[in-house]
Amino acid sequence: MASFMFLSCLSISPLNKLPVKLDDNENVLVISRDPVFSLLEKKWISSTYFDRGLKYESSLLEVVSLSDLLKVYSPYGNADAILLNCADDYQGIISLNDVKKYDLQIALKIQLLQGAVRPNWLQPMLIVVPNHAKPPFFERFLTANITELRFISLAEYYAPLNSLGLENANAQFGLDLFKSNCLFCHSINKVGGNKGVSLLSSFDLTFRSEKKRFKDRFLEEHGSDNDTKQNMGQFIDNNQFEALLEFLHQISVNKEK
Repeated sequence: MASFMFLSCLSISPLNKLPVKLDDNENVLVISRDPVFSLLEKKWISSTYFDRGLKYESSLLEVVSLSDLLKVYSPYGNADAILLNCADDYQGIISLNDVKKYDLQIALKIQLLQGAVRPNWLQPMLIVVPNHAKPPFFERFLTANITELRFISLAEYYAPLNSLGLENANAQFGLDLFKSNCLFCHSINKVGGNKGVSLLSSFDLTFRSEKKRFKDRFLEEHGSDNDTKQNMGQFIDNNQFEALLEFLHQISVNKEK
Protein backbone atom coordinates (compact mmCIF):
# COMPACT_ATOMS: atom_id res chain seq x y z
CA MET A 1 0.00 0.00 0.00
CA ALA A 2 1.32 3.43 -0.92
CA SER A 3 2.14 5.95 1.80
CA PHE A 4 2.12 9.74 1.77
CA MET A 5 4.52 12.38 3.03
CA PHE A 6 3.74 16.11 3.06
CA LEU A 7 6.30 18.51 1.67
CA SER A 8 7.48 21.16 4.10
CA CYS A 9 5.61 24.36 3.28
CA LEU A 10 8.25 27.03 2.70
CA SER A 11 5.87 29.35 0.84
CA ILE A 12 2.18 29.76 0.12
CA SER A 13 2.49 28.26 -3.38
CA PRO A 14 0.05 25.36 -3.94
CA LEU A 15 2.97 23.31 -5.28
CA ASN A 16 4.60 23.33 -1.86
CA LYS A 17 1.51 21.78 -0.27
CA LEU A 18 1.21 18.71 -2.46
CA PRO A 19 1.56 15.34 -0.69
CA VAL A 20 4.34 13.05 -1.85
CA LYS A 21 3.11 9.55 -2.63
CA LEU A 22 5.50 6.63 -2.03
CA ASP A 23 5.18 3.07 -3.34
CA ASP A 24 5.91 -0.07 -1.30
CA ASN A 25 9.65 0.30 -2.01
CA GLU A 26 9.67 3.91 -0.76
CA ASN A 27 10.04 5.26 -4.30
CA VAL A 28 8.34 8.55 -5.14
CA LEU A 29 5.25 7.77 -7.25
CA VAL A 30 3.44 10.30 -9.45
CA ILE A 31 0.25 9.17 -11.21
CA SER A 32 -1.23 10.72 -14.35
CA ARG A 33 -4.11 12.20 -12.32
CA ASP A 34 -1.77 13.88 -9.85
CA PRO A 35 -2.83 17.50 -9.19
CA VAL A 36 0.71 18.66 -9.92
CA PHE A 37 -0.02 18.47 -13.66
CA SER A 38 -2.80 21.04 -13.37
CA LEU A 39 -0.57 23.38 -11.35
CA LEU A 40 2.65 23.32 -13.38
CA GLU A 41 3.14 25.89 -16.15
CA LYS A 42 1.86 24.63 -19.50
CA LYS A 43 2.81 25.63 -23.03
CA TRP A 44 2.14 24.45 -26.60
CA ILE A 45 5.25 23.43 -28.54
CA SER A 46 6.25 21.59 -31.70
CA SER A 47 8.78 18.75 -31.72
CA THR A 48 10.66 17.75 -34.86
CA TYR A 49 11.89 14.72 -32.89
CA PHE A 50 8.27 13.59 -32.38
CA ASP A 51 7.24 14.35 -35.97
CA ARG A 52 10.23 12.49 -37.38
CA GLY A 53 9.63 9.42 -35.24
CA LEU A 54 5.94 9.15 -36.10
CA LYS A 55 6.16 10.53 -39.66
CA TYR A 56 3.94 13.50 -38.85
CA GLU A 57 4.12 17.17 -39.75
CA SER A 58 3.37 20.30 -37.72
CA SER A 59 2.12 18.45 -34.62
CA LEU A 60 1.48 20.50 -31.49
CA LEU A 61 1.85 19.27 -27.91
CA GLU A 62 0.74 20.87 -24.67
CA VAL A 63 3.58 20.16 -22.27
CA VAL A 64 4.88 20.70 -18.77
CA SER A 65 8.56 20.57 -17.89
CA LEU A 66 9.88 17.40 -16.26
CA SER A 67 12.55 19.55 -14.62
CA ASP A 68 9.76 21.56 -12.98
CA LEU A 69 8.18 18.32 -11.80
CA LEU A 70 11.50 17.34 -10.21
CA LYS A 71 11.53 20.62 -8.29
CA VAL A 72 8.24 19.63 -6.68
CA TYR A 73 8.87 15.92 -6.15
CA SER A 74 12.58 15.56 -5.43
CA PRO A 75 13.82 11.95 -5.69
CA TYR A 76 15.00 10.31 -2.47
CA GLY A 77 18.14 8.28 -1.74
CA ASN A 78 19.91 6.81 -4.77
CA ALA A 79 17.07 7.42 -7.26
CA ASP A 80 18.54 8.67 -10.56
CA ALA A 81 15.86 7.76 -13.11
CA ILE A 82 12.12 7.80 -13.79
CA LEU A 83 10.38 4.53 -14.60
CA LEU A 84 7.43 5.18 -16.92
CA ASN A 85 4.63 2.64 -16.54
CA CYS A 86 2.09 2.78 -19.36
CA ALA A 87 -1.54 1.71 -19.78
CA ASP A 88 -0.75 -0.97 -22.38
CA ASP A 89 1.99 -2.80 -20.37
CA TYR A 90 4.67 -0.76 -22.13
CA GLN A 91 7.41 0.44 -19.77
CA GLY A 92 9.89 3.23 -20.49
CA ILE A 93 12.76 4.64 -18.48
CA ILE A 94 14.65 7.94 -18.61
CA SER A 95 17.54 9.05 -16.44
CA LEU A 96 17.41 12.28 -14.48
CA ASN A 97 20.52 13.31 -16.44
CA ASP A 98 18.49 12.89 -19.64
CA VAL A 99 15.72 15.06 -18.22
CA LYS A 100 18.13 17.90 -17.51
CA LYS A 101 20.47 17.49 -20.50
CA TYR A 102 17.68 17.40 -23.10
CA ASP A 103 15.09 19.51 -21.25
CA LEU A 104 12.54 16.70 -21.58
CA GLN A 105 8.87 17.61 -21.37
CA ILE A 106 5.73 15.59 -20.81
CA ALA A 107 2.71 16.17 -23.05
CA LEU A 108 -0.76 16.37 -21.51
CA LYS A 109 -2.43 16.94 -24.89
CA ILE A 110 -1.51 15.92 -28.46
CA GLN A 111 -2.81 17.81 -31.48
CA LEU A 112 -2.19 16.24 -34.89
CA LEU A 113 -2.94 17.61 -38.34
CA GLN A 114 -6.37 16.69 -39.68
CA GLY A 115 -6.24 13.31 -41.40
CA ALA A 116 -3.15 12.06 -39.52
CA VAL A 117 -3.38 8.38 -38.52
CA ARG A 118 -3.10 8.00 -34.75
CA PRO A 119 -2.31 4.54 -33.33
CA ASN A 120 -4.08 3.50 -30.12
CA TRP A 121 -0.90 3.67 -28.04
CA LEU A 122 -0.28 7.34 -28.85
CA GLN A 123 -2.04 8.89 -25.88
CA PRO A 124 -1.02 11.42 -23.22
CA MET A 125 1.08 11.40 -21.17
CA LEU A 126 3.97 11.42 -23.66
CA ILE A 127 7.70 12.15 -23.32
CA VAL A 128 8.56 15.07 -25.63
CA VAL A 129 11.92 16.37 -26.86
CA PRO A 130 11.77 20.15 -27.51
CA ASN A 131 13.23 21.54 -30.73
CA HIS A 132 16.30 23.09 -29.09
CA ALA A 133 17.47 19.69 -27.79
CA LYS A 134 19.20 17.03 -29.92
CA PRO A 135 19.36 13.66 -28.14
CA PRO A 136 20.17 10.37 -29.88
CA PHE A 137 17.20 8.87 -31.67
CA PHE A 138 15.93 6.19 -29.28
CA GLU A 139 12.56 4.58 -28.67
CA ARG A 140 12.73 5.54 -24.99
CA PHE A 141 12.34 9.24 -25.85
CA LEU A 142 8.91 8.57 -27.39
CA THR A 143 7.22 6.79 -24.47
CA ALA A 144 3.44 7.45 -24.50
CA ASN A 145 0.24 6.46 -22.69
CA ILE A 146 2.04 6.91 -19.34
CA THR A 147 -0.09 6.25 -16.26
CA GLU A 148 2.56 6.64 -13.55
CA LEU A 149 6.11 7.82 -12.98
CA ARG A 150 8.31 6.14 -10.35
CA PHE A 151 11.68 7.52 -9.22
CA ILE A 152 14.09 4.60 -9.15
CA SER A 153 17.77 3.61 -9.23
CA LEU A 154 19.15 2.69 -12.67
CA ALA A 155 21.72 0.33 -11.10
CA GLU A 156 19.02 -1.58 -9.24
CA TYR A 157 16.64 -1.65 -12.21
CA TYR A 158 19.24 -2.96 -14.68
CA ALA A 159 21.03 -5.30 -12.22
CA PRO A 160 19.39 -8.52 -13.57
CA LEU A 161 20.59 -7.61 -17.09
CA ASN A 162 24.03 -6.30 -16.17
CA SER A 163 24.78 -9.57 -14.38
CA LEU A 164 24.25 -11.75 -17.48
CA GLY A 165 27.99 -12.22 -18.03
CA LEU A 166 28.20 -11.34 -21.72
CA GLU A 167 31.32 -12.67 -23.44
CA ASN A 168 32.18 -9.97 -25.99
CA ALA A 169 31.88 -6.27 -26.76
CA ASN A 170 29.42 -6.84 -29.61
CA ALA A 171 26.95 -8.57 -27.30
CA GLN A 172 27.41 -5.79 -24.72
CA PHE A 173 26.63 -3.25 -27.43
CA GLY A 174 23.55 -5.32 -28.26
CA LEU A 175 22.46 -5.11 -24.63
CA ASP A 176 22.79 -1.32 -24.72
CA LEU A 177 20.65 -1.21 -27.87
CA PHE A 178 18.11 -3.49 -26.22
CA LYS A 179 17.90 -1.18 -23.21
CA SER A 180 17.26 1.89 -25.37
CA ASN A 181 14.83 0.40 -27.87
CA CYS A 182 13.37 -3.03 -27.05
CA LEU A 183 13.11 -3.50 -23.29
CA PHE A 184 9.95 -1.41 -23.07
CA CYS A 185 7.87 -4.07 -24.87
CA HIS A 186 9.93 -7.24 -24.38
CA SER A 187 11.07 -8.01 -20.85
CA ILE A 188 14.08 -10.18 -19.99
CA ASN A 189 14.85 -11.55 -16.52
CA LYS A 190 11.67 -9.78 -15.28
CA VAL A 191 13.03 -6.39 -16.37
CA GLY A 192 11.00 -4.27 -18.79
CA GLY A 193 7.51 -4.11 -20.23
CA ASN A 194 5.18 -6.88 -21.31
CA LYS A 195 3.39 -5.33 -24.26
CA GLY A 196 5.22 -7.66 -26.65
CA VAL A 197 5.97 -11.37 -26.51
CA SER A 198 8.86 -12.88 -24.55
CA LEU A 199 11.60 -13.10 -27.18
CA LEU A 200 13.51 -15.90 -25.48
CA SER A 201 10.35 -18.01 -25.17
CA SER A 202 9.18 -17.33 -28.72
CA PHE A 203 12.52 -17.91 -30.49
CA ASP A 204 15.26 -20.47 -29.84
CA LEU A 205 18.15 -18.30 -30.99
CA THR A 206 20.71 -21.05 -30.48
CA PHE A 207 19.68 -22.18 -34.00
CA ARG A 208 20.58 -20.29 -37.19
CA SER A 209 17.12 -20.93 -38.67
CA GLU A 210 15.53 -19.28 -35.63
CA LYS A 211 17.76 -16.23 -36.05
CA LYS A 212 16.43 -15.83 -39.60
CA ARG A 213 12.85 -16.29 -38.40
CA PHE A 214 13.44 -13.68 -35.71
CA LYS A 215 14.77 -11.17 -38.24
CA ASP A 216 11.86 -11.81 -40.63
CA ARG A 217 9.35 -11.36 -37.80
CA PHE A 218 11.15 -8.22 -36.62
CA LEU A 219 10.87 -6.64 -40.07
CA GLU A 220 7.24 -7.71 -40.34
CA GLU A 221 6.24 -6.26 -36.96
CA HIS A 222 8.59 -3.27 -36.78
CA GLY A 223 9.27 -2.33 -40.39
CA SER A 224 8.60 1.07 -41.91
CA ASP A 225 5.08 0.23 -43.13
CA ASN A 226 3.49 -1.24 -40.01
CA ASP A 227 0.19 0.21 -38.75
CA THR A 228 1.42 0.88 -35.22
CA LYS A 229 4.01 3.46 -36.38
CA GLN A 230 6.65 1.61 -34.32
CA ASN A 231 9.27 1.62 -37.07
CA MET A 232 12.34 0.26 -35.32
CA GLY A 233 14.42 0.60 -38.47
CA GLN A 234 14.85 4.30 -37.71
CA PHE A 235 16.47 3.45 -34.37
CA ILE A 236 18.51 0.37 -35.30
CA ASP A 237 20.44 -0.09 -38.56
CA ASN A 238 21.48 -3.49 -39.95
CA ASN A 239 24.87 -3.61 -38.17
CA GLN A 240 23.23 -2.69 -34.90
CA PHE A 241 20.60 -5.37 -35.46
CA GLU A 242 23.40 -7.95 -35.71
CA ALA A 243 24.74 -6.78 -32.34
CA LEU A 244 21.25 -7.01 -30.88
CA LEU A 245 20.95 -10.54 -32.25
CA GLU A 246 24.35 -11.46 -30.77
CA PHE A 247 23.15 -10.30 -27.34
CA LEU A 248 19.97 -12.39 -27.58
CA HIS A 249 21.96 -15.36 -28.90
CA GLN A 250 24.39 -15.26 -25.97
CA ILE A 251 21.73 -15.16 -23.31
CA SER A 252 19.87 -17.97 -25.13
CA VAL A 253 23.04 -20.10 -25.03
CA ASN A 254 23.63 -19.29 -21.35
CA LYS A 255 20.03 -20.24 -20.62
CA GLU A 256 20.64 -23.68 -22.16
CA LYS A 257 23.71 -24.38 -19.98
